[in-house]
Amino acid sequence: MRASGRSPRIVLAAELDATIRDVYKANFPDARVDPDGDVVQLLDGRIGARITAAERKARAGAGRVDFAVGGPPCQGHSNLNNHTRRADERNALYLRMVRAAEVLEPKSFCIENVPGVLGDSGRVVDIAIARLEKLGYQVDAGVIDLSGLGVPQVRFRHVLLASTSATPSVRVLAETHRRSPRSLRWAIGDLLYVGRKTWFDTAATLSARNLFRAQWLVKNERYDLPNRFRPPCHRDKPDHRYKSMYGRLHWGQPAQTVTTGFGSPGQGRYLHPAFPRTLTPHEAARVQFFPDWFDFGRAGTRSALAQCIGNAVPPKLGFAVARHLIALADGIELPVQPEISSSDWGAGAAE
Repeated sequence: MRASGRSPRIVLAAELDATIRDVYKANFPDARVDPDGDVVQLLDGRIGARITAAERKARAGAGRVDFAVGGPPCQGHSNLNNHTRRADERNALYLRMVRAAEVLEPKSFCIENVPGVLGDSGRVVDIAIARLEKLGYQVDAGVIDLSGLGVPQVRFRHVLLASTSATPSVRVLAETHRRSPRSLRWAIGDLLYVGRKTWFDTAATLSARNLFRAQWLVKNERYDLPNRFRPPCHRDKPDHRYKSMYGRLHWGQPAQTVTTGFGSPGQGRYLHPAFPRTLTPHEAARVQFFPDWFDFGRAGTRSALAQCIGNAVPPKLGFAVARHLIALADGIELPVQPEISSSDWGAGAAE
């Protein structure tokens, strides 16, 4: 927001997880945070229905809303979910953001999710676009690879933008905020030797078997674990899809998508390039583009910290979305950034 000459005032925030809510409040002490965080109770009316008593209370408390952004739970849409994918009851929470538009009437609007939301059995994206357009919003939606915005990981996200000022464009947003793809070394190279070891700078303890796997990769300068060292369920077929599991990260490339499982080598390519260990929470937060001043101290446990970091939206995407929508409202045309070749990786272009 500072890039647009504004000082943001957070008039309403909702987060169901109490620990993550506490972390948020610690970092944004002036924000008005709903004490329960249950968006279903906060916005309890059906789409298109009259405003309920609870919603009138929420609207009165928030006052004027210029910009609303939401990240409904993505697990039900994720390709990593082999149980309830595309038909998870949490998927309907996507439409609570549309209800937020009806109740709070923001001038600009954004919903972020995984690309798998496009395959939802309830067609939540189509319903959301149709309803927002009926409310008078101009809408655009698309998928962005956040590594193209300078986030040091390959992370694809579906972004829906809506505005009452002008027609938003996911393509233009990406073009006007294009940055050199940043390598893992750009993100965490200075954290190789941290003097004071805290829980934030300590990796999860590996089992004896996983420690052997990590040591083997470093010693042999390999990045993919041979089948003979994998669990039987990961080597039943020669063409299995688990190549990144138990894998070692590359210094010169963006990291794999950071999830809540970054402390477990069995959940992705999360082994450090130089040491036989997984990423520390500090390193994972850096890959997620969190600044070092962001305080995760209220997380309390390693599990809660992994939820805070792995489920977060990289702040760089929020920066790009806000700047794009504010420019639309102000009638400003942002300059398109030049195309970037892979030879620019790790250049660390200025923000």
